[in-house]
This record gives sequence, C-alpha cells and structure tokens, in this order.
Amino acid sequence: MHKLLFIIFFLFSICSYNQTGGGFFNESLSKIGDSISIDAFKFDINKLKKFDINNDTILLDTSLTINKFYQFNFRRKDNFELIKPNNVGQSYNHLSYDLNQSNFPKIGYNANKSQLFSTNDVYFYDVAYPMTELLFKSVFSQGQLTDALFTTNVNRKLNFSLSFKALRSLGKYQNSLSGSKQFTFTYNYNSEKFRSKSFYVSQKLEKHENGGLSELSLSDFDSEDPVFDERSKLSVKFDDAINTFFKRDFYSDNLFRLAGSKKSLLLRYNLHYTTVNNSYNQTIINDYYGSIEDGVNSVSDKYKFRSAKNELNLRVENLIFDSFNFGLINHNYEYFNLNSDSEKINENSNLFSINFDKKIKFFQINFELNKKINGDRVGDKFILLLKQTKNSNFDLGIKLSSIQTHPGLMYDNYISSFSELKWNYNNDLVTTNSINIEFSNNKIGEIELSSSIIKNFFYISVDSSSDYLYLPINNQLKSDITYLKLKYHKNFNLGKFSFDNTAMFQNVNQEEMVLNVPKFVFRNSFYITEKIFNNVLDIQSGFNFKIFSSFYANEYNPLISSFHVQNSKKIGNFPIVDFFINAKIRQTRLFFVFEHINSSLSANKFFQTPSMPYRDSNFRFGLTWNLFN
Repeated sequence: MHKLLFIIFFLFSICSYNQTGGGFFNESLSKIGDSISIDAFKFDINKLKKFDINNDTILLDTSLTINKFYQFNFRRKDNFELIKPNNVGQSYNHLSYDLNQSNFPKIGYNANKSQLFSTNDVYFYDVAYPMTELLFKSVFSQGQLTDALFTTNVNRKLNFSLSFKALRSLGKYQNSLSGSKQFTFTYNYNSEKFRSKSFYVSQKLEKHENGGLSELSLSDFDSEDPVFDERSKLSVKFDDAINTFFKRDFYSDNLFRLAGSKKSLLLRYNLHYTTVNNSYNQTIINDYYGSIEDGVNSVSDKYKFRSAKNELNLRVENLIFDSFNFGLINHNYEYFNLNSDSEKINENSNLFSINFDKKIKFFQINFELNKKINGDRVGDKFILLLKQTKNSNFDLGIKLSSIQTHPGLMYDNYISSFSELKWNYNNDLVTTNSINIEFSNNKIGEIELSSSIIKNFFYISVDSSSDYLYLPINNQLKSDITYLKLKYHKNFNLGKFSFDNTAMFQNVNQEEMVLNVPKFVFRNSFYITEKIFNNVLDIQSGFNFKIFSSFYANEYNPLISSFHVQNSKKIGNFPIVDFFINAKIRQTRLFFVFEHINSSLSANKFFQTPSMPYRDSNFRFGLTWNLFN
C-alpha cells in the first residue's frame, strides 16, 4: 500500500509539473495530446522508422495498447508461449515447441536462447529527428531492469543507434541472483550506389543457479506452512553454482550497385562473426551430478565457440524478378574446452544459395534455398513464402519450409569436472518440415495454423533410478514426430471496455513421450480504456488471466543450461491472474501490475518446472519514455 501511494503521488506530480495556475493543467498541456500526432510540433510519424535484417519496416508507435503491456518485460516480447521464471533474467520454460530457423550450428546451452537477442531482434533506424527511449521496471529485491536507446541521423543517408540493457535481481529463493548486460550498436547507410547496415551486439548473462527446491522443501512448499512464506527459508539443490554466458556478434551487410537503375546488377557481401564463452562454477559439491575428478577441488567447466559466416552473391533486379540472388556461403567454426588440450571441433563448410522475390497478381512470392556442398554439421534450408497483397479486408500468408539444424556442438562433445559427465557423440541433424498458414481479418481475428514433421528429434533425459538425478543423457528419436499448433487471437471492443483473447491448441503424435507441451493455453484480458484530465491522461486498467492444461513439463538442468525430459510430475491447471493499471502522458507510458494476485488461493500448486515454483503475488511498476528533438 505504501508503494502504491508513492506511485500515485509520483504520477500526479508529473501531471501537475507544468501547472501555472488555474485548473489542474495549464492550457498548453491540455492541447499537446499524443506526440506522434501533434500538429504544433510538425511531427511526422513517417519519418521515424526501424527495420530488421530482412528489411521489414515498422513505424514508431507511442500509443497505449494491451500489446505494449504484454511486451513490457525483460525480453521486450510477448511471453504467451512461455512460463516466466520465479526471478527476472532466469531461464523461461516453454509452453510450445520452438521450431528451428537456422541451418548453421550453434554452441548449445539452449535454455539461454529465450533471454538473448537474436539477429532478428536487432533493429536499424531511419529517423529524421534524434530519438531516445528509456525503460525502467522494478524486479524482485535489490535491483532493477533498465533499457536505454538513442538513435539519430548524421545526415539523410546515415543513421546510427546505441542501446544498453542492464538487469540485476536478487530473487526470493536462495542462490537465484540474476544479472545481465546487453549492448547494441547499429548503423545503416543508403545511397544510390551503396547500401550498408551493420551491428555489434555484446551480451553477458550471469545466473546463480539453485536447480530448484530439494525434495524436503517441495513438501514444505506444498504444506502451505506460513513459516515458508518467506521463500528464502526453503532449501535448494545447489547453493553456489554460477553460470556465465558471454556472447558477441558482429554483422555487416553491404550492397554495391554495379550497373543500371531499374534493371540493376548488384553485388552483395554479408559477414556474421560470433564468439561465445560459457563457464559453470561450483565449489560445494553434491550428488546430483556425481563425484568430481581426483585432484579437483571445485567445478569449473569452460567452453568457447567461434564462427564466421561469409556470403557473397550477385543480385539481379529486372522485369522478371523483383530481385534474384545467387551466391556462395562459407561457414567455419571451432569449439573447444578452455580447461583441456583435447582436440577441437572445427569445420569449414560451404553452401550455395538462391533467393528471389516476385510479385504475381495478388501474391508476393519469396523463395530461399541453402544447399550444402560440404560440411557435417551444417544443414540444408528451403523456405517458400506466399503473401496476398491486394485484398485490404484480410491478410493471408502461407509458408513452406524444410530446415536441417544441428542440436548444438556441446551436445557432441563435453568433458566436465564431474567424473561421470563425459560424452563424445556425432549427433545427426534434426530435420523439420513445416507448413504455416497465417490469416487475419478485423472481424474474425488472427489465426495461425502450423503443422510440422520432425525427424531425428534431439532431447536430453536423465536416469531417474540413479542417485545422480541431474546427470544428462543425450538422445535422438529414431521415429518421426508430428506436431500441430493452432493459435487464435481476437480483441473485442464495446465502448470503453475491451476483451482481448488468445487461445492455443497443440497436438503431438509420437511413439515416446519426449516432446511434451500442454494441449491448451488460454490468455484473456478484460480492461477499460479511458481518457481523463481534459484527455491528456490515457488510462487502461483491468485483469489479465492465463492458464494452461497440465503436462509433463521439462526440468531445467543448470550445469548445461538446458532442459531435460521427465515423465514423473505434471504441472499446470493453475490460473494466473494479474491486475494492472497502465497510463500514458505525452510520450511516457506507465505500467503498474499486481502479479499473480490469486497465488494464496492456488494451494501452492503453481510451478514453472517440476521443482521450481512459479512467482508468488507481488507488485511491480515501470515506465517507457520516448524523447524527440
């Protein structure tokens, strides 16, 4: 209550800052309204754009919508298909299967993927005015989440941006401290003869791992004993384990116009260089992974990965194709143990690539093909995308894809300080053949249907009969898996009231229970939208409800930063109810949320993994502030 009163006082202080007497707001403030539509400032939203590496353009939007509330989190993305961890910055568990999109090998440590920027998450900016975006959000004890972005144009052809996101959160459970630092620099240059865009991203994740509650503490948690409402009193599996993941990416895409204007010949060169370091450190040893090597006093597993992808192709733009690209890709990498002189895994692979775009009547066709020439751990990639372009009443997209992906180099070769944990495999490529259909209409809503056949499905298991309960075992399923996902979204509006609904149905056909997801996931938000104080302050307030059916959720395995399959305990069927108040003043959006307000009514049956509880009820707040000059 004290925090809520402070926030309300802070909100009204901002509103009354420009008061010069007479009424609650002065006349100039009441006329300002939304920064992106104000005529007095001659502001033009079309002059503020951002685009990704595929050149998909998005206009800046400072409006207050329910989607902004869904994306106001550590990931800056909608978490509908994920289960949030009990501390910000820890690994998310999945409510759906994440389809492979890359045919090039990665290091592994796959549980970190949900917390990291991918190349598709990096945006380049094309702005007529300098722009700053500031984000702040409270966390769980002794810390905060901050994210700052600045972008400007040096001239009409050159733009750059700088951003830095930092997190520190102690958490409510023992040894669950999390921290991260993510820095991004981008630039893009456009002229008639030369186009270039590049980025540099540095990301560091530091997670204190506790492995979940011990068996005794799980009983104490289920008992609802008020003594254990202070979650730090519950014992955990690991007392001092620390995972540190450090990744750096440099990406540069350059296009040179060799001849022509309408009928053009262009030369394209693309470089993507990546380095990754991962270390797991633990001093207090228990039996979950067995004993450590003789003469070793503590665990310190350190691995490094380096890769460089060079692509050179010719692009033709003429009357037959909007663009046609043909080229070669060279990808080389190395992966090795920093604590050992054991043989490195390295490979130099080559592929040829074809990519073209063509508009035919009502459809835009995009075709992409990567075909391997040599290399054991690089795969083939085929994507065909059709989008309708003429009908304004609905949008329709159909995507066919076949992608081969390596599970991760660390799952091929790993030597730990734990004497029982050593493997040297040659995992097969996982092949995913999919069809995806997306349809949207203002009256019907948005529908996404995807069907996939997965060959050589990779998964990690443990021997439940062993004393070493977390000792991982790598597996690949010999039979195929058929995975079906149907997702529906629709927002209903009735005056000031809105009802936002998202539902997902999933079905898995498999011979063994290794791909486990809930059959149903629902999210419903009921809220009211209102303008107050002479239409200067936008308010959005209501309840957000989420629930998923029970299923054998995967367990998080700290040593290898991955999830392993288990078939002994189901989680789910517990409702998550949040109460939120969102507000917008000029370019500032404020978010206040009481998370999981019904936790005391759930009989402590809420879990993120079989041994890690979901979040208790708590109050959090934050803001996003856009500044223009």
